[in-house]
Amino acid sequence: MGNGTIYKRGNSWCVGFTVNGRRVRETVGPNKKIAQKVLSLRMTQVLENRYFPPNRQVGRMPFNEFVQMYLERVVSLMKSIRTERNRVKRWVKDLGMRPIGQITRAQIESWRREKMSRCKPATINRDLSRLRHMLNIAVEWELLEESPMQGMKFLRENNARTRYLSVGECHRLIDSCMAPHIRAIVTVALHTGMRLGEILNLRWQDLDFSSGFILVRDSKNGQARQVPMDSMISTVLRSWPRLSDQDIVFTSVMTGGRIVDIRAGFLNSCKRAGITGLHFHDLRHTFASQFVMAGGDIYILKEILGHKSITNSQRYAHLSPTYKIKAIDRMNTLWAGAKPETNTSEILPEVPSVTVASQATYQDTPPALTPATDAAPSI
Repeated sequence: MGNGTIYKRGNSWCVGFTVNGRRVRETVGPNKKIAQKVLSLRMTQVLENRYFPPNRQVGRMPFNEFVQMYLERVVSLMKSIRTERNRVKRWVKDLGMRPIGQITRAQIESWRREKMSRCKPATINRDLSRLRHMLNIAVEWELLEESPMQGMKFLRENNARTRYLSVGECHRLIDSCMAPHIRAIVTVALHTGMRLGEILNLRWQDLDFSSGFILVRDSKNGQARQVPMDSMISTVLRSWPRLSDQDIVFTSVMTGGRIVDIRAGFLNSCKRAGITGLHFHDLRHTFASQFVMAGGDIYILKEILGHKSITNSQRYAHLSPTYKIKAIDRMNTLWAGAKPETNTSEILPEVPSVTVASQATYQDTPPALTPATDAAPSI
């Protein structure tokens, strides 16, 4: 792609540049400086894949056609590609070939009301969030004048899931994992609280057996963190076979590359273990719950799980039977070791009831201070 050119045709300045091998010419006007700015803008749009033919009228592009562009240019760069692709395609079923300029706020709110009878608020909000991003991108790409979702409020969410397994169920689940990679991944999740994506993205250089930590480089909150390895995880990972041509720890038997999904193997393992309604993410809840019930500190749990806020970790606090008792014990220790200092100048006498007759006497002749030995007993 060249740098583009400006040239004069008659009394007007024009710009010319190439997009995907096709030469584009655009008439600007009589001002040369404005033509230069337009050319610079068009070249930036081409480099950022934001240029669209000027004959495409704003708001006229069919939604399904816009979706294809969005999938290629935006979703392909996301972490959870398959999840977000499915979310986008669900909107295609509802909006189809409707021009994006004809998508209305009322239509979106009607969709939300219909979904509220069948879906949880969090599920509805995730789908709405994806549509909002799509419409904002359409505005950014100059395909839409204004998003109909601007200022739209989402539903209040109150469906936090804290399903966790007992220690016995954990052992039963691990024993039911027939495939070695499923067993290893489930074990790592139960012993570290790591998310599935974090486990599947593990590289050998992320494992520091000398210090006993796993480095999670690409976590959900965008910050790296260190997760401690217990003896079980250290043994599992030390003995795990390493392919000479792969840096990924857990590789696919079929392709030799990164494992994409373990859903089928995990569900089969749950069936063999007689455990129903279990999601893989519940293994993370299991780790956190067992950690707290064993007396683990909430703030340490926050660092291990990579929570940005302590609020997310406090959902497990109630699981500790001694959580509040230990807090009171600390206060007992504090008060037991304290020796209160008595300052006689600060000890006030007991104020008698004051009548009209005695008020002057009380104000003019203050009673003597009581000795320190007569002070009220300390707490």
